Amino acid sequence: MRRFISILPVVALLLAGCQAQDGSQIPSTQPDMRGNIISLKKTNSKKKAGVAILLVESVEGVQTNHTKATLRIDGDTHIEGIDGAILRLEQLREGQLVEAWFGDEVMESFPVQAHATAIRVSN
Repeated sequence: MRRFISILPVVALLLAGCQAQDGSQIPSTQPDMRGNIISLKKTNSKKKAGVAILLVESVEGVQTNHTKATLRIDGDTHIEGIDGAILRLEQLREGQLVEAWFGDEVMESFPVQAHATAIRVSN
């Protein structure tokens, strides 16, 4: 029994090392929005570092749930490139093609307004 108890912390450390570092990733579902970043406005929020607002507009011929969306990006938003590399907010640019996954709360205005939980940049 003592041997089992002494191995338990080692097993716990190994299992913790197998998890994603920040726990966030691209969802396995289809994105809520696909389109180009039309505008990107960084805000000076003292509450959360790295807050920005994106306006994304769908591209003709690309199937998507919404034609336009205003997305709030913050420190909880997972951003990655098409190759899976983690990107920073500063690497987002107008004109980039993105896929976005929304949080639970979506304001059904036009354009829809939502918090982006994940963004994949295609170019």
